[in-house]
Amino acid sequence: MEKVRKLIDLEEDVLIILEQEAKKQKRSLKNLLEYIIEETARKLESPSAEYQAMMDDMLQRLEKDEVNFSPMRKLK
Repeated sequence: MEKVRKLIDLEEDVLIILEQEAKKQKRSLKNLLEYIIEETARKLESPSAEYQAMMDDMLQRLEKDEVNFSPMRKLK
């Protein structure tokens, strides 16, 4: 996959925190930032396996008419 360069602006205090974390993990700042961004993007891309399993179970229960719905009460 082709890589693309992007310029980002960060507050100095945020940059200091990230640099300290990179040192703790024995990574370069660039490597840490790329890792964080890629992991976040993967999480945003699709629902987690746990969420998918929960929704599959709910849909099966709904098809079997095993789900009871309660009306929401009006909040005062």
